[in-house]
Amino acid sequence: MPPTDDHPPGADAPAGAAGQPHDDEHPDLISAHAKAGLRLFAVYLALYGAFVGVNAFAPGVMASRPTGGLNLAVAAGLGLIVAAAVLALVYMALCKRIADRHRAGGGGR
Repeated sequence: MPPTDDHPPGADAPAGAAGQPHDDEHPDLISAHAKAGLRLFAVYLALYGAFVGVNAFAPGVMASRPTGGLNLAVAAGLGLIVAAAVLALVYMALCKRIADRHRAGGGGR
């Protein structure tokens, strides 16, 4: 059975409908999203590098218990997990902002 099209011939179909390009496929938008993602990845990589560096070169610091409960290594590891989730939310917000600017005609940057 052939796919059905809910739009009469000649009518403007919404973006993403059969045969209509979607905004997310625009090269400038893809590039802007990738740049935002790479910047946020660099932030996370720096956080992770600091975590690994302190674990490797100052294990005594990570063994300390600054609050009397969890040691710093566990707290920092949990902080990395939270940071990843926060950066994902920031990425989603940035992509929405970039896409809104793109749709408004200001380009994807």
